[in-house]
Amino acid sequence: MRVPLPPPSSLVLVAALGWACSGATSAGSGTTADRPAPAQRYNANVITAAELSRISATSLEEAVRALRPTWLRNAPSTIRPGAEGTVVIYLDRVRLGGPENLRQINPMLVSEVRYYSPSEAELRFGPGHLHGAIEVTTARGR
Repeated sequence: MRVPLPPPSSLVLVAALGWACSGATSAGSGTTADRPAPAQRYNANVITAAELSRISATSLEEAVRALRPTWLRNAPSTIRPGAEGTVVIYLDRVRLGGPENLRQINPMLVSEVRYYSPSEAELRFGPGHLHGAIEVTTARGR
């Protein structure tokens, strides 16, 4: 049994509706250059330079405490519960030490701050990161 096809005018109408619903316009070519850039999504493990510029902090420690306070808490290690220590700080891929080193970094010079969980930090930087790591990247270190 053959199914009858709709008249050609119906197919044109469906195609036109599909084109209209896709967001195409006659003024633009439909490329991504014609559309505004999407807003950056929030990432709980990253602080961007844009976020840092919106707060008034004299040190990166103040900024991290204001924006992501959980990064600096001495929570039990997920790798070895009960282990002593703190999060390890890296500046432009150089190990600085503990979180007190964040006091010496000017937040206006920072491009990005990224937190790594203990397991991520152990994989990225090697052993000795039972409480995670914070990697600070400056414009100079990119």
